[in-house]
Formats: sequence, C-alpha cells, structure tokens
Amino acid sequence: MVQRILIIKLGAVGDVIHTLPVLETLRHCFPQAYIGWAVEEAAAPILEGNPALSELIPLSRKMLRGASGLLYFRGWLRALHEKRFDTALDPHNLFKSGVMAYGSGASLRIGFKKFREGNFLFMNRRIKPAPRHRHAVEKYLCLLEPLGIQETQWVVRFPLNWGSQDGGRIERFWEQEGFDRPGVKHDEVVAINPGASWPSKRWMPERFARVADRLVKERGNRILILWGPGERPLAERVARSMSEKAVIAPETDLKQLTALIKRCRLLVTGDTGPLHIAAALGVPTVSLFGPSDPGRNGPYGHGHAIVRSPLPPATHWQKKEVGDRWMKAISVEAVVEAAMNLLENIVKR
Repeated sequence: MVQRILIIKLGAVGDVIHTLPVLETLRHCFPQAYIGWAVEEAAAPILEGNPALSELIPLSRKMLRGASGLLYFRGWLRALHEKRFDTALDPHNLFKSGVMAYGSGASLRIGFKKFREGNFLFMNRRIKPAPRHRHAVEKYLCLLEPLGIQETQWVVRFPLNWGSQDGGRIERFWEQEGFDRPGVKHDEVVAINPGASWPSKRWMPERFARVADRLVKERGNRILILWGPGERPLAERVARSMSEKAVIAPETDLKQLTALIKRCRLLVTGDTGPLHIAAALGVPTVSLFGPSDPGRNGPYGHGHAIVRSPLPPATHWQKKEVGDRWMKAISVEAVVEAAMNLLENIVKR
C-alpha cells in the first residue's frame, strides 16, 4: 500500500512547475496519502500553500557549500529518513537526488532508465517514457506507472498562488503606473523578460527593446520590463535602448512575480522561470529558444508561440558552455510577428 510518498524535484522554478501535475495526480489517486516534496529553498515558494501537498521539505543550497556542507547534508538526510516514506519519485534524475531517494529509506524508488550521473544506481524501478511523451511534464507523469496510475488518470494542473499581501502590493504598483486608468486596460500590457540563468539563453537587450518599440508604436501596448535577482541593470539597459517609454517592474519575490505576470496580456521571454509561471497561469507567451529544445522544455499547453533559433539545439553538455550564437540567430522580425499574431488572436477571442 502506498501511504507516504516523497517527490524529489529540487529546482529550478520551471522544473518544479513542470512537476506539479505529478503532485496533482498523486493527490487525486491517493487522497489519503501523505505526500512530501524535497525542494531547494529558492523554488519552495512555488509550492507553499498547495493544498495537495502534506509537507514541504526545503534544502538550502547555501548550507551545502563550504566545509560544513557535508555535515548539513547528512543531517538533512537523517531527518528525511525519519519521515518514513515508503515510495520515492525522482524526476530530477541526478546523482544528488538519487542519494536522497535512497537515503529516505523508501522501499520503492522510481526513476528513469536514462543513465545520468549514476542516478540509476539508486533506483529499483526504472521507467522509459514512450517516444510520444517528449515534454518534461509528460515524462515526469510517466513515473507514476509503477503505482498503477495510467495516462487516462493524469491530472494536468499547475496551481500557483500568492497571498493577499503580495497581491495587494502588485495592485498598488499597477495603479501607481496608471495601467488601469481610463483607456488603458491591463490586457494591453506586454511584459518583457530579458534575463535567463544561462548566458547562452539570453537574447540581446537591444533586440528586446526593438520588439517593445514596435509593439508600442504599432499596437499601442504598454511595456513592463521584468527582472530577477541581479538582473536590474539588464532591465534598465532594455529601457534605455527603447525610443518609447517602458515601466521597469519593482523588485519582487516569486509570489509577487506570479501575481504581476497574471495581470499581463502577453509575456515575451527566453527559456527561463517566468516563461513557465506565465504558462501555468494561462498567460500567452512568446518564447525564444536557442540551445535548448522547446519540445521538452517549452511552455506547456496552448496559446503560446515559440521562436526557435535556426541553428540546431545544443547537446546537454554544450548548453552551459556555448556562447550566444544560438540567440543571435533569432531575428527581431520573427519575434515581432509572433507577438503581433498572438495579440491579434487574443483580441478576436
């Protein structure tokens, strides 16, 4: 009997969002089960307050560094083992997550057959998703097969929430910038997100600026530039490069960013966390993909446009090493056309 289930998906934000349907399906199929989720603290706000989750088990990446990192990890594993999970699901598929699954003491440890970083050594049930399941969301859901859960039982939902305090702060910012004044509705605001965790996934700020200028001049859209930790100078560079006026978003945490994206009509971004937040919220996106494969990592669902680099995707080992030649191959005109088409379809609906 499956009674205590551990999900191991540590980060990043997009990866955690793509794993949410696993949690939703488990709760639907095992309503009485105790379900815990091991996640890094940076991505934990995505899961906070989720009613399908019994326990959030945060891991501090900061504490893992330095001479005391091993002691911290051993203590964390000891506490995990004491929770007496009987089943561990490891969509993370890394050596570290494999150690966690084994260290949890779960008798059933489900992972992928793919040989990656030695993770397979710690799994006793290994799944190979069918070729038709290319996207990460569907691949992760395939791990539920050993629990007797079939594809027809999948619950593909991406619940995200934020508190009233977070929502109130964003509402005040929205009003302060005049996005709700007469003649300017919130559905005319287009968000631009120029940042990405990997330099090889970042499009040039000047090209984002040219796209934004076209949307202002040709459609009358208002432009909101988003930014994350350490990215404020990048947002300012986009704004300086524009001939039209743009608004730079305030500093936000994950929940406030989620509330902010929810108010926008469209998000133009690279392959990064805000893309998947928008897709989870049902906000249309134009996403720019260079070295990575949108078939696996793109926005899940309908109502999105993907602009791919004409160059072939990079290999797994190249992604963090390649320069920006993938992104340089994406033209301004291709992104403008995708954004215009999406906005036009939104108006028609």
